[in-house]
Amino acid sequence: MKKCYTSQSGRIFVILSFFMLLVLSPAAGTAYVKEHVVLVIIDGLRYSEGLGDVNHAHVPYMAALAEQGAIVSNFQNDGFTYTSRAIPAIWCGAWTDINTFNDPDCDGSSNNTSELPTVFEYYRKQLSRPAEDCVYTLKALCPWKASLDPDYGMDYWPLYHSVGYTDTDVWHETEQVISDLAPHFLLMYLADVDSKGHSGIWDDYLNAISIADSLVGELWNTLQADTAYAGKTTMLVTNDHGRHDYNFQGHGDDCMGCRHIQLLAIGPGIHSGLVSDIPRTIPDIAPTIGALLGFETEDATGTAMTELFDPTAGTEKHEEIKMPSSIYLERLYPSPFNSELSIKYEALDSHQASISIFNLQGKQVWTRDLSSAGPGSHTLKWDGRDENQAELSAGIFIVQLSNQRFSQAQKVILLK
Repeated sequence: MKKCYTSQSGRIFVILSFFMLLVLSPAAGTAYVKEHVVLVIIDGLRYSEGLGDVNHAHVPYMAALAEQGAIVSNFQNDGFTYTSRAIPAIWCGAWTDINTFNDPDCDGSSNNTSELPTVFEYYRKQLSRPAEDCVYTLKALCPWKASLDPDYGMDYWPLYHSVGYTDTDVWHETEQVISDLAPHFLLMYLADVDSKGHSGIWDDYLNAISIADSLVGELWNTLQADTAYAGKTTMLVTNDHGRHDYNFQGHGDDCMGCRHIQLLAIGPGIHSGLVSDIPRTIPDIAPTIGALLGFETEDATGTAMTELFDPTAGTEKHEEIKMPSSIYLERLYPSPFNSELSIKYEALDSHQASISIFNLQGKQVWTRDLSSAGPGSHTLKWDGRDENQAELSAGIFIVQLSNQRFSQAQKVILLK
């Protein structure tokens, strides 16, 4: 039976999942650095023909995976509902401007590049990964490129594997990439659903959905049969946009058919059988990948979908890379509190540290730099106000102590 958590009734679940992200954040040195992440984008699948169909007539494989993994029932494109803007938003974790340049890989013809750095560039630069460990598979065309950001840019683009003419071709090429390269980060882009939708032939559109669905099923089975991936791969399946709810042939406006899309997650550390209706949007994808692989998405506006994470999973695999901590979040008292919270912590060295407080939505409401305090045991006070001295509403908050290498967190209840 599926579990359903909402933004109100699932508070305790969100606390635990958000707490786990803080403990396993890149600063902690214990992120999922040995995990693989595979992202599948199915272009132009309307939710009503996908996982939004209660009978799952055209997506039986993805429905079966959803039973083992998690889905976000309220996942939306909150910006431009067409491919040339939505795909870069998935890459960047933000709605980014699009620039053009003369692409030497495309015989010098004009091509698109994102203004903001992409998830590929963050991954490769921050984790020092080669291009062969970050692969983007799609059909034969001159693919839009990642950013030319001076701090990231071309040196950290993914390996673009652009071969074939159908989604099935792209899958076979992806299968070969998995076998030959075993990249830790892989994106497979399937374009035929959108193409067949634009054709205006309903049966062709539905058939393209069924094919894409079966390819997702084959992809997951292949990953589970490969020792490099089995038991250590998280797969995310999403769309860039839907289609008009009044005419499936097009998209591009604010109708719910264009905006409501799907997000499926499966793998170790993902809650099994979860249906979350916490509202999420396209910019949340890149930060979620960053949380899983252990890097920061610096210019992203979205936040990691921590409600999908299972805080009880994967403890054994993290124990082998734990390091002695140089900071300790010793005690929060009183808890609950209604006027002043004492935060007792200890720092064993002079690494720059900070205390940050987050609400259940993952938004930072208060932070203090601790670098001037120096080594030793200290107590910091918080009066339940945000950075603008506005009183916060009663609720549950996460107190995080972190430095450049480690992170610890505890929850606290504010009463009014």
